[in-house]
Amino acid sequence: MGHMGHMGDFGRIARRARRRTVPIALGGFVLGAVVGVIITNGDDVLARTLTIIGFGLSFGGLSGAASLLPTTFKLGPSIQSPARGLDRAERRALRRTVFSARPLGEPGSELARRAADWARGASLSLPIVLGQFLLLYAGIAGPQLPSLVRDDPWSAGIARGLVFLLAAMSIGITIVFRRQIRGARRYLEAVGNR
Repeated sequence: MGHMGHMGDFGRIARRARRRTVPIALGGFVLGAVVGVIITNGDDVLARTLTIIGFGLSFGGLSGAASLLPTTFKLGPSIQSPARGLDRAERRALRRTVFSARPLGEPGSELARRAADWARGASLSLPIVLGQFLLLYAGIAGPQLPSLVRDDPWSAGIARGLVFLLAAMSIGITIVFRRQIRGARRYLEAVGNR
């Protein structure tokens, strides 16, 4: 099977992962929210609401991230194979060129083929990895939500710091990954038009 056949397999793997993960994460969220409802009792409305949402995010985020884990391993070769045999500087140049959407090498050359294959792999695997990170961060932040409104300033401060840190990391990683995904897709458009 040629390299395009493998990329088609990787595309099917990525689509299946998205279709599978959405109901798993939503089911986990609902299950977590139900647990949150069961364990809340005399707390005020805000604390109960944050507990319900927190448990939902925890169950949904962690179950969704776990469901994507096998897919990230399966999609690994989509990025690793095209760069095999290149030294560190060549791999870095390949990544930089693809993410900047500047076609690499002469059309039809080995380097051009590797770059196009790497761009295809990146455009398939990076959205999955981004989703996994965001779900994991939601799963970690979820249990902290009820602590945000605790009377104890120490635990509330730690919870606020952790939630702020996870939110900032989520925003940062989303910006970086979206830029890279866009670059890989623009690269594929550019080489498709040469």
